[in-house]
Amino acid sequence: MTGASATTGRSIRLIRTLIEISVLTVGWLLGGSLRVGTALYALTVGSVTQLFLPWFSYRDGPQAPGAVATVK
Repeated sequence: MTGASATTGRSIRLIRTLIEISVLTVGWLLGGSLRVGTALYALTVGSVTQLFLPWFSYRDGPQAPGAVATVK
């Protein structure tokens, strides 16, 4: 997901939603059931992921927000 987003320049939300819709479609074509909750999850998980991903990203060094550069 993050690799596809970085490579294409598209948002995490779009890439994740496309992945989930693809998985949903393949599952349905293989005989799985398609219910409201499954469709709702597939359509909203991309937005939720994009919202919360910055909370869990790791940045190292002075470019991190709030980081103070030290002189050695």
